[in-house]
Amino acid sequence: MNNRLAVVTGGGSGLGRALCHALADRGLEVLAVGRRQAPLTETCRAYPERIRSLSADVATESGRDAIAAAVGGQAVAALVHNAGVLEPVAPLERISLQDWRHSQAINVEAPLFLTQLLLPWLRDGRVLHISSGAAHSAYSGWGAYCTGKAALYMLYQVWSKELVERGVAVGSVRPGVVDTPMQTLLRQQRRADFPAIDKFLDLHSRGKLEDPKAVAGFISWLLLDVGTSAFARTEWTFTDPEQQAMWRRGDAL
Repeated sequence: MNNRLAVVTGGGSGLGRALCHALADRGLEVLAVGRRQAPLTETCRAYPERIRSLSADVATESGRDAIAAAVGGQAVAALVHNAGVLEPVAPLERISLQDWRHSQAINVEAPLFLTQLLLPWLRDGRVLHISSGAAHSAYSGWGAYCTGKAALYMLYQVWSKELVERGVAVGSVRPGVVDTPMQTLLRQQRRADFPAIDKFLDLHSRGKLEDPKAVAGFISWLLLDVGTSAFARTEWTFTDPEQQAMWRRGDAL
């Protein structure tokens, strides 16, 4: 994958920034995509010759077109759908149509249609969905987020079947509860809107949030070292002890 491009959405902070750095450290050229230029500029600072940025809203058709234009026909080794939003955090009965659509536009539509748009340049490349335990477990107040992540998981499964004959591998990874700005936002929610907040407050207070750099190292291993069939066969989980052991050994599978 050397001298090929990795596209990382949500590259301005948290896990996205750490992943941009990890992939650049492995020798890839990286296109970091996000809505705000200032955080993207900070992402690029560590590897100015390997990371370039693009301020674009993945939830809009014009934003996705801008990403395709920035790719410029270059072969894409990896497309990582990391951008996502937690909000709205509220019981389903109080979520507005506008807020629901905004959430699904970022969490579901953006990954679907950005993959679709970049397919011509993904020859022998990989697509990775950043998933969540919320894709498989319901939380009161997280209806929009849980639904979006469940849909993203199904998109991974369908894409994987549809693209295997074209040499494009599609995978999914659950990073665990990572110390990112999303977790900071989560801890600010009202208990009435998100009854499970104490679980996340406790993880933070005990220093049990996952390190973004460690998770990024695991994900870069998945993208660059794990064999194609293993990459796409199942949803990977950073917190799985066996999978962590394989990563730390550098198994190629």
